[in-house]
Amino acid sequence: MEGIMSLGYLLRDLTIFVLSFAIVLMLLAVEKNVKRNLRVKYFSRVFDLLLGAFLLVVIAEFIGVLMRTSLLYGNSEYALLRSALLTVSGIMLFVSSIMVYIPFAKGKYVVVPIATEPSGEFESGGYWGDKKDTERLFVELTKHRHLPGIAITRDLPEVFRKRLGLRIVPVIWISKVKHPDAVAPTRLPYLLETLRAFLESTELDKVILIDCIEYLILENGPESVLKFVASLRDLATLHRGILLVSIDWEALDEKMFSMFTSELNPIEELEKVLTK
Repeated sequence: MEGIMSLGYLLRDLTIFVLSFAIVLMLLAVEKNVKRNLRVKYFSRVFDLLLGAFLLVVIAEFIGVLMRTSLLYGNSEYALLRSALLTVSGIMLFVSSIMVYIPFAKGKYVVVPIATEPSGEFESGGYWGDKKDTERLFVELTKHRHLPGIAITRDLPEVFRKRLGLRIVPVIWISKVKHPDAVAPTRLPYLLETLRAFLESTELDKVILIDCIEYLILENGPESVLKFVASLRDLATLHRGILLVSIDWEALDEKMFSMFTSELNPIEELEKVLTK
């Protein structure tokens, strides 16, 4: 076993290596979503530059860890290489920071909230109905009335969109399999925060469809799902959202069915407003 030549420096370099490696893993994990959401090549290059800088830090600190042991202790060539890597990474971090700062300092990019005046066509809040009716109204609101929408479903995103004649509506697939669009059914807090972010994103009327409430109940129990639905209904009411929940009364016992439908309005109330 190789001996440790400098414990203090070893712990320092090892800590920086581990933290930098963790940052690289996090950046790689969100790279696809970040670039998809930014949709600007300029900022994609900034992201790549930042990722590259931390990769160099990881390599440099790995060499640093080895230099604190008898493997590379006193090796001047690796010391020069490590210094060069850290210098280049520092320059890359500086450049990426400047690339973010300059456009906003010059006013080239301005964050402008998207907002429309409430149409008054319908009342925000939660509605329940059978699968056929909720899906029909979801299509009406997203495809024909052009409301931003998102669906929470047990169907694969491609299958769901094709079945409803939709093309780009975001879909969260409730599943235990590993997939970029999949969310495990037990992650109710994550789902709630994701939908909260959607509802708070713009001052527009918007719609959410949940067509897998029975599966969520099976995986989490009725009380947890009821709290989830009630919280989501309140958020929809506050942020100009329409929550459509598909409920199959044959799949729930009478008490459970009453509990869920008492938190939501019947979908007929929404249909009446839309058909006026």
